[in-house]
Amino acid sequence: MSKFSQLLSQYIEEKNVRIYSLAEYCGIDRSFMYKIVHGKRTPGSASTVNKIADYLRLTPGECRELTDAYFITVQGSDNFYRRKHVLAFLNDFKNIVNRDTLNLSFSFQTSYTQTLIPLDGETNVNQAIFNLVAWQAQKESGEIHMLIQPKFPFLTQLLLSIARNCHQLTIRQLIYLNNMDSVRENRKSYNLHCLQNILPLCTCKYQYQPYYYYDTVPSSLDSFRLFPYLLLTDNQAIILSETLQTGFFTSQPDMISLIKKIFNRYMEQARPLLLKIEDVHTQLSFIQQCVTSSSMAYNFQMTPCMTNLLSSEFLKKYLIPTLPSRELFIAQLENHIGHVNSLHEEQEEILIFSEDGIVEFLNTGKIEEYPSYIYTPPSLEDRIDLIHRFIKECEKDRRHMRMLKHTIGSVRNGANIYCNSCNGYLLFTPAEFDTPIYLNIQESGLLSAFLDFFENMDQSLFYPEEEIPIRLKQITERYL
Repeated sequence: MSKFSQLLSQYIEEKNVRIYSLAEYCGIDRSFMYKIVHGKRTPGSASTVNKIADYLRLTPGECRELTDAYFITVQGSDNFYRRKHVLAFLNDFKNIVNRDTLNLSFSFQTSYTQTLIPLDGETNVNQAIFNLVAWQAQKESGEIHMLIQPKFPFLTQLLLSIARNCHQLTIRQLIYLNNMDSVRENRKSYNLHCLQNILPLCTCKYQYQPYYYYDTVPSSLDSFRLFPYLLLTDNQAIILSETLQTGFFTSQPDMISLIKKIFNRYMEQARPLLLKIEDVHTQLSFIQQCVTSSSMAYNFQMTPCMTNLLSSEFLKKYLIPTLPSRELFIAQLENHIGHVNSLHEEQEEILIFSEDGIVEFLNTGKIEEYPSYIYTPPSLEDRIDLIHRFIKECEKDRRHMRMLKHTIGSVRNGANIYCNSCNGYLLFTPAEFDTPIYLNIQESGLLSAFLDFFENMDQSLFYPEEEIPIRLKQITERYL
């Protein structure tokens, strides 16, 4: 029997319900309902499951449990929980990247009196880490190399706390990712969980670069590894246990030299996990490399990307007059628009956006893809004109336009994702900034997780294709 049929049988028995009456209520043939109950068939849709739940008078928790069991049976356990985790990631993205900083309560020690010190207990470990990070943050060009998984809240919050006053620091973090396409017992995708834990550091002004290598995560977590984690500077190192509760500090030159050699050998086998695109010129070149005609792609952006609709007149009218090399930049942007438009003619790209995103653009004129310092928000008249152009695109190519009935995540400061089978990027604007952050994503597991989620979204979340232009016209009419 399937997980769904087992749970359904349990509820039927508990409620003392006749299968014949249940079938009649749901409009299903009695023999087919018997097959559902005994695990030989599954309901044809989630709406049928909802009807079953209504007849059984299930509580909201029981209904959710039965619905989850249905999707697990249809999709498979790993697929179900991975997609559920991606949805939670998108819904909570604004909170993920805007983490609270640490209330620093540690005293700063100028130095340890010994060159090799055992660290026993959370307080001693955290004090040593605080000292090491604080010293590097004070330098003109401090460097910290970390071999540690992103599951250490104290370290993450400490690095966030120094971000505003420390622009010269360079941090390299080496982490391992799961090489198995499976969801662990906590029902979360391990790789996606790592991504969301390092994202706040990508918003910092200092240079933060994560790298990765693959390992089999369950075996790594269950193994007897004495001191698997490391924080390293030019003259100090902290070696930590798996529990992050014990370890030792050293500043002995010969040990530091040996540890550096080992860390550098590890780095030679690692790959960059995320590459931060710092300026708008690099951004345009990067997007052109990402957008290829080789495979199906998804563009998930609540306020839809309208770059391809921007005319030369629009650019000349709204780009800041004092923008350095303004004419050259306009020419670059025009070439970019032409290049992307030609690729869109060849590529199968699905654009996922929301009704709220359209309203947000009409209210603010904010173009999500570009930093606010390079343009002034267009007038309401020109915003409406852009949406009318977008409506024509929807009418011309309905098959590739999907408008959500309800926004997933947040329109402002939410996640915007472009991905195909080869590469992609994550675009977002932190709450305290007006400049969007682009992160290049090339790791195949993350790309696959996002692609799988977009490909298998429930169609009931979207308006019918033919209804999209009608609803968009109704929205614009409110502003006329």
